[in-house]
Amino acid sequence: MNRQPGGSDETAQCRYCDGHISDRFRAVFVDEYDVAHRCLGCACFRRISRGSAAGVDVVDPAEDPNRNRGQRVGAAPRADGGSR
Repeated sequence: MNRQPGGSDETAQCRYCDGHISDRFRAVFVDEYDVAHRCLGCACFRRISRGSAAGVDVVDPAEDPNRNRGQRVGAAPRADGGSR
């Protein structure tokens, strides 16, 4: 699909937060209908790069069941207050 510079006003806004979407952002991250479902104003770059701007259902880190699991979660506090 060829993208025209300037585009329509409807596609120049984020569908989630109505934030402005640049032509460069649209050229890389939107779906096949030229719609941005998320933008950098309402999603982090990691989620956008995984497809949330194109409408892919990406797990919100705050709702991820494995969010607080891992080696460092239960680690003991440092005796020196955390500074190195």
